[in-house]
Amino acid sequence: MFTLLIFLAVIAVLVLSHEFGHFIVAKWKGMRVDEFGFGFPPRLFGKQYGETFYSINLLPLGGFVRVWGEDSSSEALAKEDDSARNFAMRSAWDRFLVLVAGVAMNMVLAYVLFTLGHGIGIPSVVGSGEGARDAVVRVVEVVPDSPAHQVGMVPGDAIVELESLSETMRIVDVVNVQEFVKRHAGEELTIVIARSDGEQHLAVALREEAPAGEGLLGIAMAKIGIVRTPWYRAPWEGLKTTIYTTKAVSVGLASFFTNIFSADITGSVAGPVGIAQIAGEATRLGFVYLLQLVAVLSINLAVLNLLPIPALDGGRIFFLIIEKLRGAPVPLHISQFAHTAGFVALIFLMLVVTYFDLARIF
Repeated sequence: MFTLLIFLAVIAVLVLSHEFGHFIVAKWKGMRVDEFGFGFPPRLFGKQYGETFYSINLLPLGGFVRVWGEDSSSEALAKEDDSARNFAMRSAWDRFLVLVAGVAMNMVLAYVLFTLGHGIGIPSVVGSGEGARDAVVRVVEVVPDSPAHQVGMVPGDAIVELESLSETMRIVDVVNVQEFVKRHAGEELTIVIARSDGEQHLAVALREEAPAGEGLLGIAMAKIGIVRTPWYRAPWEGLKTTIYTTKAVSVGLASFFTNIFSADITGSVAGPVGIAQIAGEATRLGFVYLLQLVAVLSINLAVLNLLPIPALDGGRIFFLIIEKLRGAPVPLHISQFAHTAGFVALIFLMLVVTYFDLARIF
């Protein structure tokens, strides 16, 4: 239940910030906003404030801002009263600003969170002897069917101590684990790990020989500590982290769509269930980890929405570009069909990814 609540809180922050971008720019440009909705219909409840109806809907995996005339043709509305407040009657530049505002707000949110994170201390990979608060050796990846996987090790576990029949070692660096495991190939070890609910002792039988790229234990590790940036440098470091993360997310999404029909791609993406699981793990590691996760997800949402896929902001911007190039709007029935088809395709893709999330868990 706690993980579900954290997941819903994360989704609410991401969705509301995105939709607030559309909302505030539409209001700024004098357009009439008919509804600001969190979640997708059916509607649960809502309330009218001024000219805008604010609603809470059943499916909390998105949201919407319904601007008057957004799904109408300008020709059909040319004689409407107060047409200056109608989305379809506004200039291409005004419409572009409204459409791109959600993406911009997600980027702003990520930048603010990264800047805050650098100011209070952000989880970072640190080297031997490098100063950092609460530095520990953490598991960052567990190979399926490896000895570590079989005894229940998961990413985020902090390796505290290793014990064999002949020696015990407190772990302060990645090389400690590597050398200890190498000395005891084929033996049974006790690994002391730290999680949010305390320490656990795991008995694991090491491999005699390591498969290529997996190691005797079957984990990838990093020494991770909390590195704090002075307040006057935090905004600059936040900007650099935002740019770096945006590049990494863009490359990842490009790889996903390039290899979308590959069997290997299913293990590298996460849907709602996977995100909920990751959010729960981040919360157990600490508030700053959750802060960083929300920032990364916000950038993911921004980049995804810029893709020229119907039903997304990028798809609507793409139709706006076509309108400018041909000198007339795309016929309403064509744009509506494209956006409906795009929405159905996205829902189908989400269901497929959710299926693989559940398959990995169970």
